[in-house]
Amino acid sequence: MKVVIAPYDPLWPDAYAAQQRLISEALGHLFPVIEHIGSTSVPGLAAKPVIDILVGVASDELLDATIEPMNRRGYTYFRKYEPSMPYRRFFALLSMPPGETAPWLVDIGDPFVTGGPIPSLVNIHVMVKNTWHWKRHLAMRDFLRSHPDVADAYAALKIGLSAREFGDTNEYNAAKDAFVKSVEQRALAWWKG
Repeated sequence: MKVVIAPYDPLWPDAYAAQQRLISEALGHLFPVIEHIGSTSVPGLAAKPVIDILVGVASDELLDATIEPMNRRGYTYFRKYEPSMPYRRFFALLSMPPGETAPWLVDIGDPFVTGGPIPSLVNIHVMVKNTWHWKRHLAMRDFLRSHPDVADAYAALKIGLSAREFGDTNEYNAAKDAFVKSVEQRALAWWKG
């Protein structure tokens, strides 16, 4: 599969805002903190046209309390990623073919991945706020927003990788992992959040 990297779209913040309202309605009883993260949150940065959203809750005990309300709003829950990331609950808004309904669950062992034959429009990462994983997402976003030279280098890497074939988006993510980890370390040292 080819990974599509699109030029920055000034409508991405509006797409985030629409999803933020839906998530707030679904999870308002948990008092979440909701942030736009990932490349679509950095003005001018080329990106996969998928809105990444970080949702923070107060404790680990609340993570599973997000599943049913998010399912009711049409988000697919990817339990398959929990063994490798038990600190996170991952949801996606899938771009289903006409007449088909998105599954409510992609379970452990299921071969379905986001970015495959059924692309994701929105990826939602739910975790406990103010943890290391929470901070690294926000630090990376803020660092790229404040360092256009690094954002440009990241865009060049992603555009170059988009010319290659990947088995799925996990392979694509692995191909840019060294760059991301390096920038993430710089971002965490720089970030004052």
